[in-house]
Amino acid sequence: MQREDICWRKSRLAARIILRSRAGRLTARDKRVGALLKRDPGVTNRLLDQALASLHATRKNHAR
Repeated sequence: MQREDICWRKSRLAARIILRSRAGRLTARDKRVGALLKRDPGVTNRLLDQALASLHATRKNHAR
């Protein structure tokens, strides 16, 4: 099994925080981690968009 790229893992984590924020379930820990990820140069807008799309597709496919 191949390890995921660290930037991709960070982007997926940031995407989960974004989804929690949109749902109104943001915690203090989410805010702290989100601030760290926001400053990380490896977490790009492109990777965030891909991670959000991936999480959305996963939830949509598991709902069937």
